[in-house]
Order: sequence, then structure tokens, then C-alpha cells
Amino acid sequence: MKVLFILVTIISCFCMACHEQTVGFLVTENASYDPDSLVIRKIPDPEEDRVRIEYNAPWISTDLQGYEGTAQIQFDVESVSSSLGEEAARVFQEELSIRGGGYLMYPLKNNAKPGRYVVSVRLSNPGYSQVIKDAFTFIVE
Repeated sequence: MKVLFILVTIISCFCMACHEQTVGFLVTENASYDPDSLVIRKIPDPEEDRVRIEYNAPWISTDLQGYEGTAQIQFDVESVSSSLGEEAARVFQEELSIRGGGYLMYPLKNNAKPGRYVVSVRLSNPGYSQVIKDAFTFIVE
């Protein structure tokens, strides 16, 4: 009986050790931008946007907050939708970039048509990948 118990224990341990588990974690349930929208002026205001014009600085969102995960977390623009249609969304997405921390950047000089653009963001790390749908809205005026 002891031999059978030891044999079952050894086989169980062997089976558990062979099970491949993904290392790390990624939690995005509470991930969001605050604020979650940004107004882009096609024609920058000479007073309000003076510094932006002088340095050709892009429009930048705040960083993405409320996510947790094992480093190194990579951010990608998953998709852009627009009430103006797929072509307008495609043009907007081609000019949109994302940096570490989830900062979304859109150039001062751009080809966007006035309208609303809703961005979904993908977070990835070794072993995990999740999309935050409709995470941020750009309003082009």
C-alpha cells in the first residue's frame, strides 16, 4: 500500500511539473484614460497653441491608467473607428502613434477630417495580449 501511495504521488508530481504555464500576468479590467478625449484644432489657435505651433508639437493624450502586468508591456493602436467612415479612420490611424505608458500622439500637421475618432488600444507582454475597446476619443474641429 505504501509503495502504491508513493508511486501515485511521484506520478502526480511529474504530471504537474510537465504542465506548461504562462509566466506573468496582465490585468486591464480597470484600464482607462483620464480624461478620455482630446480636442484637436485643424487650425491651431495662435494664442492658445502658440508653443505647439512654435515647436511643431503633436497633440498628446494622458497616459493609460489602471492596468497591471508583468514588464515589459507594449502598447499598440488596435483600431480606429469614425462616424466619417472607414477611409477617414484609416487616414487617422496611419498618422496616430502610441508611446510607452499608452500616450497617444497625433501630429500638429495632419490629414484628418473634422469629426470623432475612437481608438482601441492593445496591451501585450510575454504570454498575454488584451484590447481595451474604445479607450480614447479624438475630436477634430
